[in-house]
Amino acid sequence: MNDENQPDSSGQDDAANGQSEVAQHILESLRQGNKIQAIKDYRESTGAGLKESKEAIEALIQKYDIQMKSGCASMLLLASSLVMILLFVWIQ
Repeated sequence: MNDENQPDSSGQDDAANGQSEVAQHILESLRQGNKIQAIKDYRESTGAGLKESKEAIEALIQKYDIQMKSGCASMLLLASSLVMILLFVWIQ
């Protein structure tokens, strides 16, 4: 029998599970290199501002030692590779 003075923990458990799912989703986004999506998800789930969300996500990156891929460096490498291939083909 449930004592009326004792709080019902099922609502708290649901909230904790929901938060845990959001946290896992954010971490998975970070591990896939989706920092912007992680920030969006954090903002949506917490109501925090952009600056606070960015700082929280960066703290998670450091805490879990997640290696983020640099999108700019990858694109620069791809573009320079294509230029080298085109120059090689053109010289031949």
